[in-house]
Amino acid sequence: MSARPEQGAVAGAHVMEPGERAIRWILLCGIAVSVALMAAGLVLGIVRGAGLPRGVVPLAELPRALAALRPAAYLSLGLIVLIGTPFVRVAGSLVVFVRQRDRRYVLVTAIVLLVMCLGVLLGKV
Repeated sequence: MSARPEQGAVAGAHVMEPGERAIRWILLCGIAVSVALMAAGLVLGIVRGAGLPRGVVPLAELPRALAALRPAAYLSLGLIVLIGTPFVRVAGSLVVFVRQRDRRYVLVTAIVLLVMCLGVLLGKV
């Protein structure tokens, strides 16, 4: 009895586990949301005749600036989402490894996430 590949799958191709699919989805959504926000900022800048913003909007002012449809706010939020996507990906990997009870990868992934967070908090990359 020979094993048949899944219908539509290429023989010998890697079949993604549910955890891998979730992490792939996180990355794709993060990129898509980031691009959409930055595109919205560019369109708003063009429509308003303001051109490209010269700076970023501080985090505390972001909700008000988004509501006011300031192009810089959408570009800033797009950058925040883009920068935050790898953090969500690593956190998602940590959840996957915990569910798989893979202690070695839980430890390694937790250390990576800790280093990333410390880098942001300390202002050093």
